[in-house]
Amino acid sequence: MTTKPRTTYDRVAIILHWLMAILLIGMLLLGEDMMEIEKEIGEDHGEGGISLINLHVNIGIAILVLIVLRIVWRIANPPPALPDTVKPWEKKIATITYGLFYVLMIVLPLTGWFALPGFVAKHSEVVGLNLFGFMDFHLAPAVSIKTIILHKLGSTIALALLALHVLAALKHQFIDDTKIFSRMMPH
Repeated sequence: MTTKPRTTYDRVAIILHWLMAILLIGMLLLGEDMMEIEKEIGEDHGEGGISLINLHVNIGIAILVLIVLRIVWRIANPPPALPDTVKPWEKKIATITYGLFYVLMIVLPLTGWFALPGFVAKHSEVVGLNLFGFMDFHLAPAVSIKTIILHKLGSTIALALLALHVLAALKHQFIDDTKIFSRMMPH
């Protein structure tokens, strides 16, 4: 008796995908704006208050933790193969895009962490960063390279990859009629 190959992702992969999608889209679209707003208003949030910068840092940390969990889950639970109707060149582009997404979801939080000391040095009003309200957030050691440039470049690349990913999914769903959305929808 042969078993039919799986065509959808499992529940854990689906939850991780959509949770990370929400966080990543929020950071890519609002991340820099959050930092700029906080600099402009320069509010002191006092003990226990949460600033937009602190929120940005915490979401970045959450993305880093979730991508590690996602990688471990993906290794233990390989994803289903793409439908046979997907062309070989499209599969190659999908593989490259996914790989770049995984790299960026690790690199972006790390470059943000390394860029933070320079940001804090320029903006002394940014004090008291903490991890999810439980403990102080320690700044990265100072580095000589402008990691903020790498962070912004990575964000731009991630935004382009996100657009490519969404457009490809829409193409496969509505033009190619592969019903590819069902692979990543709760079942």
